Amino acid sequence: MKEVFATRFSELLKETDKNYEDIAHELGFKSKGSISKYANAKNKDVPISVVFKVADLFGVSPVWLIGLTNDRHYIVM
Repeated sequence: MKEVFATRFSELLKETDKNYEDIAHELGFKSKGSISKYANAKNKDVPISVVFKVADLFGVSPVWLIGLTNDRHYIVM
């Protein structure tokens, strides 16, 4: 899961005009280094809370972020 998350998170980062520092602040991370670690699959695990925060910030589906669908805007019923 963390590799798919990293790939898709990196994709979102490339599409935004926000810098890592702003994104880290909006996600509640202590530093912009956390953004890089998640984007490069350097973290041991990706907490579900992070998945939901990233999904909310970028307006995408959390199930897309973890690789359960290829639909960025999939809605879980």
